[in-house]
Amino acid sequence: MSYSTAQRRTEEETTIKMKLVTRHFGELEFDESIVYHFPNGLFGFEELHDFIIIDDKDTEPLRWLLSVEDPTVGFAVVDAAHLAPELYGELAADERSSSSMFVVLVLRRDPEPITANLKAPIVLNNGNKSGKQLVLNSDKYLTDYKIN
Repeated sequence: MSYSTAQRRTEEETTIKMKLVTRHFGELEFDESIVYHFPNGLFGFEELHDFIIIDDKDTEPLRWLLSVEDPTVGFAVVDAAHLAPELYGELAADERSSSSMFVVLVLRRDPEPITANLKAPIVLNNGNKSGKQLVLNSDKYLTDYKIN
């Protein structure tokens, strides 16, 4: 594995810092409290359970969902509110206030279109730091929704 943990103690509390070395973002240091745990992993990546969200000002509104266990695995994501705000209506009422929803993008070289997978959004529970990928049964959501 290409990450390690290190402890930094202060008089007030103990925090555990984690480090990842990535090809695209270099070395990242972050607090373990920002890690989202996916009990079932993601489709096609069921063996990976822990992910972080990376904000990069150069690519906003894109964010990056990056595996902590294998930093070579990452996904370009965008908040569902940007492309299909009605997706939030697919969440249970009690989940809406504590969750963020993202759609995975497939980035291609020009002139190919960038597409979004609206059929299988990723839901992050900000309260308990858990994550899951939903598969929506409705035919109105596409796996290859063109956004450009």
